[in-house]
Amino acid sequence: MRILLIAILLALTTAAEAKIGLKVSLIYKKGIGKGFFLSTEQHSIQSVDEKEHILIQMKNGIKADISAFYVQSVHEYGPSGFVRIKGDLYNIAGKIVKTFNEPNLDIYLGQTKTITHQERNEEQIEIVITPVSL
Repeated sequence: MRILLIAILLALTTAAEAKIGLKVSLIYKKGIGKGFFLSTEQHSIQSVDEKEHILIQMKNGIKADISAFYVQSVHEYGPSGFVRIKGDLYNIAGKIVKTFNEPNLDIYLGQTKTITHQERNEEQIEIVITPVSL
């Protein structure tokens, strides 16, 4: 009987792992220094497990490779509402222009963070990330 109870508890704890939903927007702005600009946007909502990466890519070649996982806070009791985002942002040429690994990009569920990269004072790439619980 004890073994059956332990097996049920283990099954429940593994089934209770929550997926993370990521709302991601890639925004590319061109012609910023000239007083006007052309903006292109790509929006995506995807679920991610701790061991998988998601790739969001625009037609012009700009892309973001992102992973996310829950981080347990010492100040919270119960399930964490704190998510750590890791990944890379690539420009049109396929070169990594931003890495979100260091310093750590930590976001509470429901909050939004924006990362901006500017190239040649004329082009700007923004990535807007909002983690949600699924």
